[in-house]
Amino acid sequence: MVFEGWKGKLYWVVEWITLLAVLQLLWTGLTLLGLILFGISPATVAMFTTLRKRLQGEDVLKRLVKIFWNTYKVEFIPSNKIGIILLGFGYFLTINFQIITSFNGLLGLLLLISIITISILFSIILINIFQIYAHYNLPTLRYFAASIIFSIAYPLQMISTIVGLAILYKIYSWIPGLLPFFGVSLTALFLTWLSSHIFKKEIDSEEQANLPHYSGGGVTS
Repeated sequence: MVFEGWKGKLYWVVEWITLLAVLQLLWTGLTLLGLILFGISPATVAMFTTLRKRLQGEDVLKRLVKIFWNTYKVEFIPSNKIGIILLGFGYFLTINFQIITSFNGLLGLLLLISIITISILFSIILINIFQIYAHYNLPTLRYFAASIIFSIAYPLQMISTIVGLAILYKIYSWIPGLLPFFGVSLTALFLTWLSSHIFKKEIDSEEQANLPHYSGGGVTS
């Protein structure tokens, strides 16, 4: 059945709301299934992979749920390699920041500037790494470099990302009831939508140059 006019727009909105709610539920459930620590990385990769498929035209909810689950299973170990590195480095930054704030004088200032710079780079990696993982098949450590290079190569996209995330933060602050139902899924949709045109241009360029393009984690259906 095809709806036209306002009915079609309403159906489109309801369809997206349903999808985001389902993906949020899947992300929460599978994160808990992996005892949070080992579940959050594969669940996040599955989220970005599924949303990428949706933006590419796959609109059957049952298939999208299957993509989410299959991605979670396939990427459980590979994505956790990245997750453990991120967790370890985040812990390292937190401990060192607490230590550095106790320093005084020029040395303390220089160390503080250094840790803030590293923290900014770490934040950039956090924003980009899982969506890049969902699009490309790279050696584990190269995802970290690619996340930084992506922001350097597309500074306007990074600025838009920061502004958009700030707006979403404000919305979640005003309406905290949205967080359990759409907090992760809506944020992931925003990041995926914002970067999708860049990835599409790169895919088109690779196809014209007859270069291979890889799907994130090898899961395409």
